Amino acid sequence: MSLLNRKPLSIGRAQRQLRDDRVFVVATDDTYAPHQYFEHLPMPRVKVIVLPTPKDTGLSSPGHVVERLREAFHIARQRRQVQQGDEFWVFLDTDHYIRDQHLPGMLDALSRARQSGFEIAVSNPCFELWLLLHHEDVAVGSMFTAAAEVENRLRACLGSYNKALIVAGQFPMARVPDAIRRARVLETSPDMPEGLWPQKAGSRIYRLLERTLPQTP
Repeated sequence: MSLLNRKPLSIGRAQRQLRDDRVFVVATDDTYAPHQYFEHLPMPRVKVIVLPTPKDTGLSSPGHVVERLREAFHIARQRRQVQQGDEFWVFLDTDHYIRDQHLPGMLDALSRARQSGFEIAVSNPCFELWLLLHHEDVAVGSMFTAAAEVENRLRACLGSYNKALIVAGQFPMARVPDAIRRARVLETSPDMPEGLWPQKAGSRIYRLLERTLPQTP
């Protein structure tokens, strides 16, 4: 069975209103949140296509995520649909993948992603931290022991949060610049972050969003 578990990826004309529109293809270990987040986030001249982990498949490990993106990239390239400015990204949570026997698999997956020319954005501990940064600061040096802690803080902030059913408007484009600023503050060296992932609470999803925003003179 294809690791995409879906019809072959197409990033041709149907995904571009204008010929030089940019496409960002993202493979993620998450089944729900990133896909819905970008669906609700209108970005002119930019289309973000998220390849989530298919539900109930057990294909959420970093290695499977990278292989899904590799397959998507090869399909798009064979169809000559990859244009200048298009980018391919791997989104991963640190979760338990940076501990004990899981660490070698994480390091191998990130190595293969880099060798393939993919961009990498790891969140510690989870994608929901990026969502939280749309609404409030997180103290530098904070640590969350589990993703559930971040989700609970989101619920306290928003009143409700369900990663399987994100409400349109909870994370609007108007709050993205603040989320980027807060995410950069969490980096020890914003221009040259050390390490493959944030060692404390942090999310490098901001790197993709920075590239989609209109450039100001």
